[in-house]
Amino acid sequence: GTTVVDKTIPYAVTKNGTYTFTVTGTVNGKSYTKNVSVTVNQFKDVYEYMQTNTKVTYSDGDVWVPEGFRISTDSAENVQGGIVIEDKDLNQFVWVPVATIADYKRTWYKGNGSFSKYSENLSNDEKTSVTDYKGFYIGRYESGDKESTEAKTLRSSNDVTKTVTIKANQAPYNYATRTQAISLAEGFSTKQGYKAKTKLVSSYVWDTTIAFLQKVNSDYGSSPEEGNYTDTKFSYTDITGTSQTKANPSSVLVPTGQTTPVCNIYDMGGNVWEWTTESCSDTDYPYAGRGGFYNNNFANFPAGMRDFFSGNALDGIGFRLALFM
Repeated sequence: GTTVVDKTIPYAVTKNGTYTFTVTGTVNGKSYTKNVSVTVNQFKDVYEYMQTNTKVTYSDGDVWVPEGFRISTDSAENVQGGIVIEDKDLNQFVWVPVATIADYKRTWYKGNGSFSKYSENLSNDEKTSVTDYKGFYIGRYESGDKESTEAKTLRSSNDVTKTVTIKANQAPYNYATRTQAISLAEGFSTKQGYKAKTKLVSSYVWDTTIAFLQKVNSDYGSSPEEGNYTDTKFSYTDITGTSQTKANPSSVLVPTGQTTPVCNIYDMGGNVWEWTTESCSDTDYPYAGRGGFYNNNFANFPAGMRDFFSGNALDGIGFRLALFM
């Protein structure tokens, strides 16, 4: 018999599910509490594996999810925050939007020396994919070694028979030559049964990703304190699962995903250098690596840093994958 004035409280729903709301108040002098459940099923379930390449629209742009992938439950809820996809083995990639192919480009960063020493032609398959889908995916983490991780040990030799992973808490896949890194990266999509293709990151992938991260952190690329460097301090979990504190100064290789992410992407600066498909005109050191490693300082070896290498397997250099539809 009592008239209750309606009050509407907006609540944004972004995915299917059952949402429970608790309503409290006072009616005729008595306290009132009621739980109200509402089931929403109007959204396409992006948390299921896609049967075909599928466009998903967010408030700040569109994302294409490749066949055989789903959006991870720990993904951001907007493109700039970092949309994370994963395959059935939970290997993860992050979407990098590219408005036009002119935005998919190589860039000089602080500390790079002579940019003219480095070169790379844009491959046709990358150009076509980025143009058609207006973006690409980059590995959320440095590539990891599944078997070494399971053995709770970091890599110590040039054994490239180990399974590549793109997950947190993995032994970084260092001690691979540049040639081996290219082979492992290109073979990953075949082993996983993807329709999409994986490749070793190009300079176009690397520099366009940094430009994306700089929209959130303008210093990223030139001074990324988020990474694992000699002069950074952070808490981490080592390869045995033990909690540790990395002191400043100190030099220690840590598992993937232990530092602070930007847009859901980890360790483009520090931990290990990363091979790219870019070349250098130096006769003895004809290949480019990016981002510095754990025995560098962050000011002089930021995420944008290029350096030249012989191509040999080293403790301090690993690799990262890119994915194209």
